[in-house]
Amino acid sequence: MDRCPTPDVDEYAGVLDRRLEALFLDGFVVGLAVLALGYVAGMLFADSGLGGAILASWFGVPLGLFAYQVGMEGYYGQTLGKYLRGIVVVSSDGSDLTWGKALIRNLLRVVDAFPAFYLVGIVSAYLTDDHQRVGDLAGQTVVVYTAD
Repeated sequence: MDRCPTPDVDEYAGVLDRRLEALFLDGFVVGLAVLALGYVAGMLFADSGLGGAILASWFGVPLGLFAYQVGMEGYYGQTLGKYLRGIVVVSSDGSDLTWGKALIRNLLRVVDAFPAFYLVGIVSAYLTDDHQRVGDLAGQTVVVYTAD
């Protein structure tokens, strides 16, 4: 995975196609990792692997997904899911994503996810010309296809 791949700034990613697929892929990867770590921690410290996995799913998956998305987008401009789906996050002017913008756009996922199923984010993306969800608008970012 290249650091900050070449974006096609003229081709904004859609709303419910590659972006949603990338989110599911990222959630699956992070969820498996956190549940496995929770199971191992439960076995080591509480003699209950299942209890550790359940506790990890409640707290670890949301926090792990947030940290993963900020870290991967801040460094690479894309997560593994975005890489596999051929999309990248860039600043609205087409420049590489900064750590601050990655943090802002991901902090506002809470707003985008409200009231359920990313409803606010989906509506926002459909109503904006550049398909920006609330986090993208606040962070001044866009999701575009990679030029490769």
